[in-house]
Amino acid sequence: MNKKSTQRPAKERLLISAERLFTEKGYNGVSVRDIAAGAKVTVGSIRYHFGSKEDLLKAVFERLVRPLSEQRRGRIEGVYKESRGQVLDVCKVLEAALEPVFRLSRENDTYRRLIGRSSTDPTAEVKKLMRELYQPDKTNVHKALRRACPHLPRTEFYWRYFCYYGATQYVLADVGRMQMIAGKKFDSSDPDVALKYVIPFLAAGMLAPSIEKKKPKKKAARSRRS
Repeated sequence: MNKKSTQRPAKERLLISAERLFTEKGYNGVSVRDIAAGAKVTVGSIRYHFGSKEDLLKAVFERLVRPLSEQRRGRIEGVYKESRGQVLDVCKVLEAALEPVFRLSRENDTYRRLIGRSSTDPTAEVKKLMRELYQPDKTNVHKALRRACPHLPRTEFYWRYFCYYGATQYVLADVGRMQMIAGKKFDSSDPDVALKYVIPFLAAGMLAPSIEKKKPKKKAARSRRS
């Protein structure tokens, strides 16, 4: 840590140290002593400013995620206003939901790596935090997609939403698997290129006809002739 870094307030230095270490080693791979040492403060400073290691992890995520959530929520609200009460355009909903997070993921490598690691972390504290930060009502993405897909029964919609979530998380994590399969020329680092291919793929999945067969309507029984 250079001289300029040590001139920052202790709380900010702790956030920077924790963000770096959680990204590199994961939640269980880091101790409060490691974080304090990286910030050039005592362990007591963590308790004073945050309370616990779990609370510090939450603060790290909130600093990264809150501005993103606000931006996504604003863009989703714009799609609603544009629709004027009609069925929402699924491509516009997907663009509003994904463009901010794809762009941040490619511009901020720490965010991409931390989200990718934490999304698959089995630790109870991390799983709890991810649920809290990505509560559906915070950005209303699932509600907007539901409005864009009125043709789907409830259970089928949420299975497709499950696939949407899994696909986007994998693209964001960018573990390099596709480069191994498709070759080094395959580049997922450009958010505009990623959106160009991901949005039509996801839209096709969400808009595909329901696989549930509609129950035939019962014919009204004819009245007996007297």
